[in-house]
This record gives sequence, structure tokens and C-alpha cells, in this order.
Amino acid sequence: MKVSLGRPVKVNNFLTTLNITLVANRNLKKMETRAREAIKKISTASSNKAATDAYEQEME
Repeated sequence: MKVSLGRPVKVNNFLTTLNITLVANRNLKKMETRAREAIKKISTASSNKAATDAYEQEME
């Protein structure tokens, strides 16, 4: 699964709309990497919990 904020231009356009300071492309890539890792970790935990819950429900 690939997680992306979109092209840096899109992100900076969005920030401009909100009157927020723009972010350098290098920093956007770093944030994107951290977000990807966090999302992967959370989705894995969520999938494991769903599988465990389904198994327990089936065994009842």
C-alpha cells in the first residue's frame, strides 16, 4: 500500500489556501515517510484485532 500526501505542489497550494507557511519539498518527503510508517503500523494492528475478534466470534 502506498500512502501519499500528493505532489508537493498540491500540499503547498492547500497550505496557501489556509494562509499557512509553505513546506520545503525535502521536509514534505520526510513527513510523508513518517506518516507512511505510522499508517502501516496502525493498519496492521487494526487488521490483527479484526482477525482476532472474528476468530473469537466464530468460536462462540
